[in-house]
Amino acid sequence: MKKLLIYGDSISYGYLPNEKHQDLRLPLEERYYYSLEQAFPDYSLLVEAKVGRCIPELPFEWEDLQKACKDFKPEDRMILFLGINDYLSFGRPDGERVIKRLAEFLEDCPRYGIPFPKEHILYIAPPSLSFPGDRSYEAFSTLDGKWDASLKAFCKEKGILCFSPFALALPRFPDRVHLLPEGQIILGEVLLQFIKEKDFLA
Repeated sequence: MKKLLIYGDSISYGYLPNEKHQDLRLPLEERYYYSLEQAFPDYSLLVEAKVGRCIPELPFEWEDLQKACKDFKPEDRMILFLGINDYLSFGRPDGERVIKRLAEFLEDCPRYGIPFPKEHILYIAPPSLSFPGDRSYEAFSTLDGKWDASLKAFCKEKGILCFSPFALALPRFPDRVHLLPEGQIILGEVLLQFIKEKDFLA
């Protein structure tokens, strides 16, 4: 059976924000990749997601990815959905710095034994971000579309398939980052259509 690794952050984890900051998750059927499981039964899907995860750069981050890839082969596929935490962790908005980190990650994958060739990687770019009225994060708005455009241009240049949910109206929790169940479902439906059009899981 063919295998698909989804490697992501709290959105892929299906994190359910709550006042007590407990480790709560949306039900499986309310996470975006549920539609992929239903549509591609010939694929064994492994989701490795963690709250706060960034694009691998530090040794422990690479170790996490190496463990996730342990049973995968070059003919398998990976969906990478990271970049939001990288962007929000900087002292000021710097989308180009995230792209540089993504470039270094892709260059270093062979050195760390990550088995997927670039044509077997699908990168999901971050959804639009907006924090009106939040003094700490208001400047991190990406609604002008420049960062999204740069990410797509970078992926095209590197030969990496890129799915951008930037234009989607994705209902969110009050933190304006995590997706409500209906937002996850919308994301999954449009992603599924994109994957079919591009024959990514052929």
